[in-house]
Amino acid sequence: MKNTKLTPSQATVLQLGHDKGHFTAQDLPIKGAAGKKVIDSLLNKGLIKPIKRNGTWFDYALTPAGRQAIGVEQPESAETLQRVQPKTRPGSKLDQVIKMLTCPEGATIAQMMEQTGWQQHTVRGTLAGALKKRLGLTIESEKPDGQERVYRITAGLEACA
Repeated sequence: MKNTKLTPSQATVLQLGHDKGHFTAQDLPIKGAAGKKVIDSLLNKGLIKPIKRNGTWFDYALTPAGRQAIGVEQPESAETLQRVQPKTRPGSKLDQVIKMLTCPEGATIAQMMEQTGWQQHTVRGTLAGALKKRLGLTIESEKPDGQERVYRITAGLEACA
């Protein structure tokens, strides 16, 4: 989002999001309808995204476009990134899938199915729901010629060891 013109209130909210890693509407220095208007405008411009927990909107985090709009780089350390996301239970099937996807080689649907014992629709639902929407991870895929589609987490976590 180059050349994004921000109001002073929008810039303040984006800076707050950058400084804290995530924020709620109650954290804003702007209260009431004015705060809601700023949040709505930033959501519409794709500069922030809601992070959902347990079926309700919990807080907001900056998108890469939001960081670009205020001239800061995307955070790279796992510590900074984990402040934005809820953690998964170590050793859980979701944790196993995340570890597979953070490796440079990524993972195919078939590999994730084999690792977890899940069916194909469950793996796809996990990619779209739990990983993208709930945890706010960026998942990219590529389909090399004549091979299966490979999925990778490209932003949101440190690469596998």
